[in-house]
Amino acid sequence: MTASYLVFAGLGIIWGSNFLFMKMAVALLGPMQVVCLRVLCGSVPILGYALARGELRRSHWKMAHHFIIMALLANVLPFFFFVKGTQSLASGIAGVISGTIPLMTFLLTILLLPADRPDSRRLAGVALGLAGVALVAGIPGAAAAGGSAKGAMSVLFGSASYALAMVYARKFLTPLKQGAVPLAAYQTLAAAVMLLLATPLNGVAEILHAPAVLWSLVLGLGLLGTGVAFVMYYFLIERLGAVTASSVYYIPPLVALFAGAVFLNEAVSAGQGLGTALILAGIYLARNGAENERKNQEDRGTVRPGTVCLHKS
Repeated sequence: MTASYLVFAGLGIIWGSNFLFMKMAVALLGPMQVVCLRVLCGSVPILGYALARGELRRSHWKMAHHFIIMALLANVLPFFFFVKGTQSLASGIAGVISGTIPLMTFLLTILLLPADRPDSRRLAGVALGLAGVALVAGIPGAAAAGGSAKGAMSVLFGSASYALAMVYARKFLTPLKQGAVPLAAYQTLAAAVMLLLATPLNGVAEILHAPAVLWSLVLGLGLLGTGVAFVMYYFLIERLGAVTASSVYYIPPLVALFAGAVFLNEAVSAGQGLGTALILAGIYLARNGAENERKNQEDRGTVRPGTVCLHKS
């Protein structure tokens, strides 16, 4: 059990550091180039893990359209919007705003899955989270009328894309009983192909002359932040269960703020600290309300226990 919680802490640190690595990489490369290299490097551990477990089968090919849609919603779009937002936001602030993924998931679930009825607890969580985003991004201040507000919206778009991927998986993939490992392998492979076809590679070689950026992108953001992080998360689900594993989402916003302040000298205001606390409180209310509803559905026999959709920051 000790090993499980060490992995739990490590995963939170890895995901929380992703925005630091994004900030370093996007200073030298374009957003699409950063995303392309991230997915290419991240696909190696995921595919290797899936092959080692023997979980890739020809029968999965009939679900190729689902893998392509998930690749777009859970890899290409969120990664792009996160990098784009990090261009005009401090990396720590971008990391905190990305923590709204559970809140976005709740909102989209209400809109797209009418059978899920909102309760006052989860609605309060969403309200707290959105207020926290406003404080973290500095939207109430006049100085934030430009880049910060635009960057915050970009990160929120990325969070919404992740959330839409979860809702899509719940509606279309959960009934098929598709395992998380082959889904992650196929969707990452599909994302890599799409990005290679769409990304201009002019100037990418410049990264070879900047070792810090090269290692932050290839090792930090790609291999660790995308590939190894998935394997760690799946390990946690097997050892601790989906509910406990999902609690790791509380760690990355705090790590992102800390990493940005320490390594990039990013300032953190009292208002942004309060906003971070509101976002975490909102996640707690929304997640716990959703979990209570899931348990009620299990008791009624309307949902399979342990159902989970994975995502990566």
